[in-house]
Amino acid sequence: MSYLLQDYELEDQAKQLLRAAGAHRTADLITVYWNRRLRTTAGLACYRRKSVFLNPKVKEVAPEEVQRTLLHELAHFVANERAGIRRIEPHGREWRAACRDLGIPNEPRCHDMPLQPKRQARKHFYQCRECGSVLSRVRKVKRPIACLPCCRQYNGGLYDERFRYVAIEEPRSLAA
Repeated sequence: MSYLLQDYELEDQAKQLLRAAGAHRTADLITVYWNRRLRTTAGLACYRRKSVFLNPKVKEVAPEEVQRTLLHELAHFVANERAGIRRIEPHGREWRAACRDLGIPNEPRCHDMPLQPKRQARKHFYQCRECGSVLSRVRKVKRPIACLPCCRQYNGGLYDERFRYVAIEEPRSLAA
């Protein structure tokens, strides 16, 4: 995929850090990529693929942020391997312990880097037939979706065809 660039140097570093933290199974499989599709996310840990995805814009913020972001994402792998089959919170107690072990105690759940999202014009509009609420999207909706507040109020939160959004032209209130 052209938007991904594998970083073998960071990958070797990740393998060493994971082994030092006792996550040997993950260390054997981990891959590290720079992902140009990431916009506001500094990094992403994909446990099923055993991959870390990093936003290239992090390099522009500060070189030490690359290291911190890598450690943050690796802590997810360490926490998951330690937990075994037990489900854990993404930024819960186990993750915080893994952060301490990797040398980033008191790591915040979210970054505060100035990664600005790319703004795209919303060109597709939908309206609930029941309450009239308008939904705007950048891309066309490909499957039937319904108004959540109406589904909650009248159908116990379950999808109901009566509250399906229908495509409309741009509402006048948004066009002005």
